[in-house]
Amino acid sequence: MLILGITNNDTAGACLVEGKNILSAVHEERFTRIKGHKIWPQQSIDYVLKQNNKTLADVDIVAYGWNAGFNEDHSLNLYVNRVIYECQNNFANIDVLKKRISDELVNDKVKRAEFDRFIADNDLKNKVRYIDHHDTHAWGAWLCSPFQSALVVTSDGRGDFISLTVRLIEQGKETVLHRETTIDSLGYFYGRITHLLGFKPNRHEGKITGLAAHGNPARAMPLMKKMIDLKDGHIIANCGDYYVPSYQGYSEKLINEVSNYSKEDIAAAAQQHIENIITGLIAPYIKNYKVKHVCLAGGLFGNVKLNQRVNQMEGIENVFVLPCMGDDGLALAAAVTAQWRETDTRCELTTMALGPDYSNASVSALLDQQPDLHYTQPADMPQAVVDLLRTDSVLAFVRGNMEFGPRALCQRSIVYHAHNKDINVWLNNQLHRTEFMPFAPVTTDLLAEVCFTDWASADASAEYMTMTYDCKPVMAAQCPAVVHIDNTARPQVIRKEKDPFMFELIQKWYQFSGQPCLVNTSFNRHEEPIINTPEEALSVLRAGIVKAVIINDTFIVTNKE
Repeated sequence: MLILGITNNDTAGACLVEGKNILSAVHEERFTRIKGHKIWPQQSIDYVLKQNNKTLADVDIVAYGWNAGFNEDHSLNLYVNRVIYECQNNFANIDVLKKRISDELVNDKVKRAEFDRFIADNDLKNKVRYIDHHDTHAWGAWLCSPFQSALVVTSDGRGDFISLTVRLIEQGKETVLHRETTIDSLGYFYGRITHLLGFKPNRHEGKITGLAAHGNPARAMPLMKKMIDLKDGHIIANCGDYYVPSYQGYSEKLINEVSNYSKEDIAAAAQQHIENIITGLIAPYIKNYKVKHVCLAGGLFGNVKLNQRVNQMEGIENVFVLPCMGDDGLALAAAVTAQWRETDTRCELTTMALGPDYSNASVSALLDQQPDLHYTQPADMPQAVVDLLRTDSVLAFVRGNMEFGPRALCQRSIVYHAHNKDINVWLNNQLHRTEFMPFAPVTTDLLAEVCFTDWASADASAEYMTMTYDCKPVMAAQCPAVVHIDNTARPQVIRKEKDPFMFELIQKWYQFSGQPCLVNTSFNRHEEPIINTPEEALSVLRAGIVKAVIINDTFIVTNKE
């Protein structure tokens, strides 16, 4: 069965699934070049169909992960109880709750209407499947995981009136154990902190995670607890002066209290607080149901430090984070969920390299029109890259299919050696980035044990750069550019059968340098989406940001080099 997944909300995109195979997936931002583009994903739909020689007429099901409605079974009692709680504790805040509910009612109507127009215009009414937002996150995570049974946790800002779910999925049968309202949203809380510290919510939360390691969480923790906390097994937002469950202004009282702390201490407290709340919330379920595996999805689990805390919980053997964990992954998650519901077929996630690629012939034709560039096709490309790295040069890859999801996984990456700690300053300046995290490392499964204290060969999340690990002393000594101030790193671990080129490159670099990893950062300028096309890559080369670009098997420099 051929299933087309579509999302036209935050970071629009499309995905095509057939049987157990995820055929193609891409974000609209990679075509429009507008980061996080919230637009109808027509280019994405066209791409996934054309890439697989299909048309809309061939599609059996169109899956949409925004039901955009109030599910009484999921939410009615939850919201009634939440309003009663507020009436009993602080009746003055009822207007805040009413506004949150009102906002939720109208928030997605425009995007849902846009989707429905597409369905009507293409006579697809009998083929559409609307899937609850958090069901989409949860089932997408479990279906793509290597587990048969797992505790599945979703958490984000909002989606179909819910911000968090906990469920047990065993052999394809689910029991929903816990839900939270969008009033009591950890995603909104972390977004509020992001905005409060001068950054853009839904965009720069990773900066808060990085900044947190520079602060003392104990100093501002009392303030965090005034905003939102875990009470009697539920997350409760303290609506009023300290917290508003949507992106609105801040009270003078909150601003005055925040001014008593450094940005670093606020970030540290917020980070530790969400870790404590999530682990405190799910610990009883882990104990009571004796689960050993956890799946995570939803935008909150883009937080790699939080994911590490979950992975370190007592009794947990392995955690899988859906690589496209946020709403940018809804097209894929909806498609694999629909495939499961329609056919009992579980899709296999073997790679995130699901987007556009460019043939060697098309690259050669392009380069023949670029007299200012020099290109070769080395017989031993890994060795050619090692030779370049030995000269302290920065290079970039455009290799095969572009990645789907937020992480660059060496298909569209900038690579450098990890021995130069100063890279965190000068390369970020070169890319016009403002980052507090060090760059991420890429290593191999043969070397990961050398690097990380708590890595295991079964850790699927490490393949997709979705979790931090504590570093061994050799990492701090040999690869300081990728070790954060808190002695953690967010690695991509390469397996030979998945990416033989990168595997060979890293092993050769280790043999030459003794450094067990390389820097891997996304190939893009600041506030731009990850590079898609060879033309975009060559513009960065000409700007002098990188010394060389490798496009498939072609090694390219400017003639002035």
